[in-house]
Amino acid sequence: MKEPLSKLLSDRSFQVIFLVFSALLIFLGRQLDRGITNFDGAYYAIKAREIFYSDSLWIVTWNGTARFFDNPPLPFWLTGLAYKVFGVSGYAAVFSSAIFGTLTIFLTYSICNYLYKDNWTSFLSAFVLLFPGLFLDSSRRAMLDITLAFFVTASMYCLLKGLDNRKFYLLYGLMAGCAILTKSLLGFFPIIIGIIFIFWHGGLKSIIDCSFLAGVLLSIIVGCSWYLMSWLAFGDLFIDRHFKSSHMQLIPSNFFLNDTLYIFGYVKDMARNYWPWFPVTVIGIFVYAKNSFKGKNYQSMFLFLWVSIPFMILSTSRNQTLRYLFMIFPALGIITAHTLSGWLNNLHKEKILPWMIGIIMATALIINVTPVQIKVSLEQNNADIKNIAPFVNINTKPKEPIFNYGFSPWNPTQALAFYSERFLESPVKDAETLIQKLNENPKGTWLSPVSRFEELKNKFPGELYLIYSNQKIAYFTSIKNKENIIYNFSNMELPIVR
Repeated sequence: MKEPLSKLLSDRSFQVIFLVFSALLIFLGRQLDRGITNFDGAYYAIKAREIFYSDSLWIVTWNGTARFFDNPPLPFWLTGLAYKVFGVSGYAAVFSSAIFGTLTIFLTYSICNYLYKDNWTSFLSAFVLLFPGLFLDSSRRAMLDITLAFFVTASMYCLLKGLDNRKFYLLYGLMAGCAILTKSLLGFFPIIIGIIFIFWHGGLKSIIDCSFLAGVLLSIIVGCSWYLMSWLAFGDLFIDRHFKSSHMQLIPSNFFLNDTLYIFGYVKDMARNYWPWFPVTVIGIFVYAKNSFKGKNYQSMFLFLWVSIPFMILSTSRNQTLRYLFMIFPALGIITAHTLSGWLNNLHKEKILPWMIGIIMATALIINVTPVQIKVSLEQNNADIKNIAPFVNINTKPKEPIFNYGFSPWNPTQALAFYSERFLESPVKDAETLIQKLNENPKGTWLSPVSRFEELKNKFPGELYLIYSNQKIAYFTSIKNKENIIYNFSNMELPIVR
């Protein structure tokens, strides 16, 4: 009985089906209850909604205007497809991240199997990608980094396959172009890695190969299409805001003279968050580097370049956010898995495999049938915003701003904007300014923490009218505006907020 079970667990088809099905359960589990949970997710969900309702697929807007030029449109097109199927909702906004997270798990397994022809190592590489929950958590949120990770991983897989079949170079170029259309300059890494790897593998002759050049050209055409369309629409304004104000500001000046230690920021973040794999991963990277340059091993060079080039370049950035490295996490998973595989004998591997499968099953079960969620999800749950959003929507007109007393510019600004379709203004810091603004515009409505509202009510008795509140948030206006408030909900149906 034990031998057939072991054979089943080691079967490639079983492992692929199990990983895909489990990933979908983990990434999509309880999403109808949870919805948008963080600032960035709501920000991207709003952009997707606005491009979904707009007449232009190329112009990405926020609050009705193209003001930031920070994100290309492809992820919003993809979220728009989910909106088309499921309706505009928090679930639909998260759906594309869950799908692309699942596909990245599948590709990680496939790349590892293609390189090493070992099902156990391939399964472990996918397991390393899932745990710790950095990649897992973001796949449960509406984040562009997961979509980018998929297109980078897909392009790397096609680049690898292109060594045997040059027709894959065109698909490599298409995936690399989609990476650029997902997150702009970060999407150029597959092109850089591809050129260096192909040159290392086959010299100048391979670089000027028509199939490879066609793939690179296709990536540039696809990836730069948004730059061209935006420049034609906005001219130098786009160039200034997208490149000079957004990306070039991330390049520090005189960092070698001022603070060289900050370039180790990602190392410190990985050392804190990439457990229990971090020591094994570090050892593996050094071994892979040695095998790449001394042993001339193409598997090692491929994975080493995939990890090292983005890591080194992004380590010079002022904004060292760990999720920007998700594009290299599949390669890290493969390196870690292959390193561990070399240390273990077959008996140990046979004993470990059921434990990995059990951990994945337990995670899927916990997420889907218990109140326990992933760490970030618990901390940033926006149930209170979803609860108050219908009241905000009913009592205000479209594009009418909601005034803000006491909330930060980051939270719950974007979640409220998504669920109520109304935007929260910059915060007013002191009570006297609030009363002044309230007298100037008595029909305006306000949001504040409940504790701050109680202080206001005691300090200015008879000035404020509470429309609705929950445990955390108070929604109020001037007492002069009381008659204009739709308060009696007993005979009407609240809008459904998803």
